[in-house]
Amino acid sequence: MIKLILFDLDGVLIKTKDIHYEALNMALGETYAISMEEHLGRYDGLPTKTKLEMLSDEKGLKQEDHEIIWKQKQENTVVLLKENLSPDIKLLRLFSELRAQGYKLGCCSNSIRRTVLTALSKIGLIEYFDILISTDDVRNNKPHPEMYWKAMSAMHCLPD
Repeated sequence: MIKLILFDLDGVLIKTKDIHYEALNMALGETYAISMEEHLGRYDGLPTKTKLEMLSDEKGLKQEDHEIIWKQKQENTVVLLKENLSPDIKLLRLFSELRAQGYKLGCCSNSIRRTVLTALSKIGLIEYFDILISTDDVRNNKPHPEMYWKAMSAMHCLPD
């Protein structure tokens, strides 16, 4: 019997590909900005810190600038999420029905916690979640299963 349903955030509950792309380029500035073709072909889906390492290796981005750019990218992401997201009626109905049927619900995301909280608040779903696991909560990002294991353990559920 299914007791817990875990959702990903980016690409499942919300479409964020363009938001993450724009937020990173805003933080990088013109000198190190990446094209959409580069983004889709090489950088999409990778953690920002990995992207910055790649930009250092390939385009000479200074290592000492990584932390400042990372922080600015996170700030930009929150601003863009607030500007571009709104409640999704279909998802609200789905989550209301899942909750009425007694399912526990969780979100497991490679995004930082602030991004997860902002996004779920903006689309009106945050109240439906019993557990939120972000990249801040684990040592190993997806595709490693650590965040799923952590969510299942916290919710006292087994993967079967």
